[in-house]
Parts: sequence; C-alpha cells; structure tokens
Amino acid sequence: MKTEELVQRDLLHIWHPCSQMSEYKEYPPILITRAKGVWLYTKDNRKILDAISSWWVNLFGHTNKKISKAIKKQLNRLEHVIFANYTHEPAIRLASELIKLFPGLTRVFFSDNGSTSIEVALKMSWQFCQQTGKDRNIFAYLGGAYHGETLGALSVGGLGVYKTIFQRLLFQAVEIPGPDCFRCPYNQNRNNCSTQCFEKTAETLEKIKDKTIAIIAEPILQAAAGMRIYPPLFLKKLREFTKENQIFLICDEIAAGFGRTGKLMASYHADIIPDFVCLSKGLTGGFLPLGV
Repeated sequence: MKTEELVQRDLLHIWHPCSQMSEYKEYPPILITRAKGVWLYTKDNRKILDAISSWWVNLFGHTNKKISKAIKKQLNRLEHVIFANYTHEPAIRLASELIKLFPGLTRVFFSDNGSTSIEVALKMSWQFCQQTGKDRNIFAYLGGAYHGETLGALSVGGLGVYKTIFQRLLFQAVEIPGPDCFRCPYNQNRNNCSTQCFEKTAETLEKIKDKTIAIIAEPILQAAAGMRIYPPLFLKKLREFTKENQIFLICDEIAAGFGRTGKLMASYHADIIPDFVCLSKGLTGGFLPLGV
C-alpha cells in the first residue's frame, strides 16, 4: 500500500493522542516503516532521530537484538496466563529484581501502563485506610504535577490543559505548593538552596495531615510541567513529613526512572524509600506495555 493511501486511512480511522487532530490535514502524520537504535525510517528511507525515545520508553534503542530474542523465545513458550491463582517464572523473576531497587518494599503489583500503576497506588492506599479503620479521605499532589490521563491520575494532576474539561468527572484532591526553581520566589539557586519553599508546602499539609491518605510526587523532575527540576532536599523533607504523620508517599518514577536523571531512580537523589513506587515506560525498553 502506498504511503499516501496509508496516511489517508490513518486520518479516517485513528485518533492520535496529545495532538490536535484538526492540524493533521495540514501536517499529516509521518509514516514510519522501520527503526533501528536511535533512528526512525520512513518508506523512502529518510532518517529521523528519535530524540524523545518514543515518549521516553526506548532506553536501549529500537529493535534491540537482545530484547527481541528474549521476547521471541518467551512467546514460543507462554504468551499469557490468568494471574489470579496462577503465576509464572518471568513474573516472579522480574518482581524479585524490582524489589531490590527499593529496599524495604516487598511486593509488586503488575498492570499494563503508567497511568494504571498510579490508579493502583491510589486504590491500595485508600483500601488500606478503609480496612484499618483510618478516617482519611484526602489525596494531595504538588502544583504542576502530571501523573497520567486516566481519571484517578488526572484527579491528582495539576495541569489544566489535561484536566479542566474532565473536572466534573474527577474526585477531589488537594493541590499543595510545590517547588518552582525556574521562577524561585526566594531568588535561590536549586543547586545550593535550603528549600525555603517547603515551608509553604508544610503549612498547607499541616491543615490536612489528619485526613490525608497519601501524597503523590514526581521525584526531582516534573516533566510535563516543563522539565522542572527541583532539589532532592525538597523530596527528602516531604518524605520526613509523611513518615511523621503516617501519610503514604507515592513516588511516580514513570518518566524519570531508569536512569533519566543520572541515577537509576530519581528518588535515589534524595536517598529515600517511598511507600509506593510507580514504574512503566523504560521498564520494558519500549517493547511491551507494562506498569508496576
């Protein structure tokens, strides 16, 4: 099928995410036929540098031979089995490796994408309070946060461009002041500041601490907010506050995890262990949908 015909069929039948479909008539989608390493190739063999790793997922490059070989081998043995009352070796081995990344955490819950892993963390923390008789009903998130497109994840997000139109569908969550090192109101430098901004965060949290189930945060880096990087000390103080007040800390490592900030996990910069960690994107190197 010719490129032009394929693109026309795309425009007739596909909704593309995070883009304005009305612009596709003037700027049609670019048809990719193959990929290798960091390069994408069109049908006429034009090379395009995949500088964003196809949404931050292809950590080891496209069509990585080692990963491809392992997946093909597994497909010939077992592709899927119901996970209620059954298990299999690859899941056990992966879970055993993942818990080593966060000493003290002992369990892994598998899902199929990043947003769903956020939903799971929210539901688990809520369920804990329900089953232990804790009268708490508030989730809190940092200003500028982004945690995904599903309704629960949007509820704890702070970016109106994704959230506003769905507002009436979402549960109520509390936005707490977060760091803004790009426009620091204290004229400090994030590399050596004492995170004076946390005072306002703590002030807000003090008012709701007895009703708060969990605080969710992107450690060190708020990507969708404009690649806003903040000091590890802020995250460290947030962890201390949550521990002191028996509040769960959920770290969303979906975008920043697996080496994106110079350490294997972004929360390592603050030398903390959260109560929940959400992982996806780089987890499978872009080959399969998976979240934990």
